Amino acid sequence: MIIRPATLEDAERINALCHTLGYPSDLEDTELRLEKIMKQPRDALFVAELCDMVVGYIAVHTVDVVHDDMPWGRISSMVIDENFRDMSIGKQLLEHAEAYLKKQNCHRIEVTSHISREEAHGFYLHLGYRITPLRFIKLLAQRVLVAAS
Repeated sequence: MIIRPATLEDAERINALCHTLGYPSDLEDTELRLEKIMKQPRDALFVAELCDMVVGYIAVHTVDVVHDDMPWGRISSMVIDENFRDMSIGKQLLEHAEAYLKKQNCHRIEVTSHISREEAHGFYLHLGYRITPLRFIKLLAQRVLVAAS
């Protein structure tokens, strides 16, 4: 398995993986979002490739905050194809993202995960992450999301 930066050629597989999270989208929209992320110098999207097939991805962002002199890292999404979840691919992607964020001089890493994804929560807890008590979210736009079970 290799981990590498995503390219536009990966859009179809990334789009399919997003569908498994409950975020269906047109391929063209996914391509546009990939282009935006790839243009950001402090954001990254890495894919895990096995036998010439993208089997997972992780989206990583570096955020400057006013109350800390070091930036914070954020992992906004990580998806592994369900057929490959018992192969430590998620752990390897997460370690790759952590190394990237250390190079960005990040002080800490936040991971976002839907409240219903208990298996993912256990995964992060096992790897040294902890649950923070509160996070408040207000939607600024309405859209229909289908949560994956």
